[in-house]
Amino acid sequence: MKVALVVPPIFACPPLGYGGEVMVWDLAEALGHLGIEVHLFALPQSQVPEGGFLHYVPECPLDTFWIFEQAPIKFYKNMLKDSEMVWHDWGHTHIVHDYLFWNGRSNGLSTPWGVFIQRPFWRKNLVTWSRFQRGLAIQQGFPLSTRWVHGGTNTDMFCPDSDKPFEKDGYFLFLARMHPDKRPDVFVKLAKEFPNEQFVLSGSFGKTATPDHAYYGKFYAEMAEKLSNVTILPDPNKQQQIELMRHAKAVVHPSVQECFGLVIVESLACGTPVIVSNEGAFPEIVVEGKTGFLCETFGHYVNAVKNVDVLSPEASRRDAVERWSRKRVAKDYLKVYEDVLKGAVF
Repeated sequence: MKVALVVPPIFACPPLGYGGEVMVWDLAEALGHLGIEVHLFALPQSQVPEGGFLHYVPECPLDTFWIFEQAPIKFYKNMLKDSEMVWHDWGHTHIVHDYLFWNGRSNGLSTPWGVFIQRPFWRKNLVTWSRFQRGLAIQQGFPLSTRWVHGGTNTDMFCPDSDKPFEKDGYFLFLARMHPDKRPDVFVKLAKEFPNEQFVLSGSFGKTATPDHAYYGKFYAEMAEKLSNVTILPDPNKQQQIELMRHAKAVVHPSVQECFGLVIVESLACGTPVIVSNEGAFPEIVVEGKTGFLCETFGHYVNAVKNVDVLSPEASRRDAVERWSRKRVAKDYLKVYEDVLKGAVF
């Protein structure tokens, strides 16, 4: 089988900073390990999947990405004629998906990134990140046959420290791209509530950030730096991210309307429980009172911090390996790809 993964021409794949696009990279790698021929359409700064191919697309300004997402059609039109290739469109406009259906082809599918699922125009063969996002898609006019495949992570890379597994350094961690929807203000408010606890605010809000994330990062960093118990770490590299997650008491992610929640499964894979909002796809991931706490009010977050020792790092790791590995993601998508090649339209 041959699979083409088309990603937005905005971030490298895997991303240079922190971001959910790494899930596409993990899928590419895991498919390659299963013997699938993977063709990745991404920026030149991207990496070549093991045993696969990287096809360059030009980088673009954020406000014109819809033009540049036509690059696979413009530069690789002959490849689009390959009826044995499954085209998995991860773009924001899903132009490749629509091109295939406009031309009477059904060997394509799309996965949307956010809560507003306006594309593709052809409302067919949509595969969402979660049951929550599938529900949003159906509310926005997609058919009941819309499918979902949970995301995952590289549980070999995101894992407990081999020398000191499950040993914690006594801080609470926020790690994300900075945006109001991620609710870093709740994290800072918690730090103010617990002056004797240590908090680390980290993520993409420095040199690797887009202008909006950099703006919000500066705003929330200025809010946090007034507190002596908060450490601010912008733009951690991959190994720093892993180390931060490994040794945190818990990762706190109050984000709203998340269609999946990559940082959550990465944290669990590192053997670190999570304290998250009871919104979006988080209830599909967290085992309440065992791998994390689901919170609806600030009071719930306060109680979660007080009772964090009830949560189990060992159970968090087991759950990640069993349910959230990239190998499981690849196997789930292979079933979808096989159906698409057989002509399935859903």
